Parts: sequence; structure tokens; C-alpha cells
Amino acid sequence: MNEKAPSKRFALLDRDGTIIVDKVYLSDPGEIEFAPGAIEGLRLLRDAGFSLVLITNQSGIARGLLDAATLEQIHARLQCLLEADGLRLEAIYYCLHGPDDHCDCRKPA
Repeated sequence: MNEKAPSKRFALLDRDGTIIVDKVYLSDPGEIEFAPGAIEGLRLLRDAGFSLVLITNQSGIARGLLDAATLEQIHARLQCLLEADGLRLEAIYYCLHGPDDHCDCRKPA
């Protein structure tokens, strides 16, 4: 018998206004604040068997409001805060282009 291995399921999550409060071009890792109900929702997804993946547009980089190193610090702090609540993002993907750049990595493309 040729059985397939169970496929992994992923919940693709937006960052600003979904997991964390939208601070409009967040540039300080210390200002991360979880959106109401976000931790509970992430736990429900995890408990339902989903791996958590963050997908976010970060045009603040293209606009010169923060740099990629700062974004990495923000995401590292977000990961630490989630781990303190027993959660983990399996991956973080981001687009650093502006909306007028017409790239292939910007959500929803």
C-alpha cells in the first residue's frame, strides 16, 4: 500500500492590525503590542494543527522610515514575545517594496 505522508497545514497571517496593533510603520521593537484576541486566536490555530506563518508588506523600508536590520529586530522581538506565550512563527516573509514598485512579492500577489 502506498500511503501519503500527512501534509502540513499552514495559517498565513498578516502582521499589522491582525497579530499586533497597527502602529503605522512600526520602527521600534519595544512598541509591539498584541491585538486583542490575537494570542488566543493563534493558540486555536496551533491547537487545530496549523503551523503559523507571517506574511507582511513592509513598505516603510522603501519609504526610508526603517531599514531591513530594524525590521529583523522587530520580528525577532515578536518571535520572543510569542514564544513566551508558548507560540512560534514557523516562518516570516515580508515585502520591502512600496505599492507603486509593482513587484511580485507584495501581498496579495
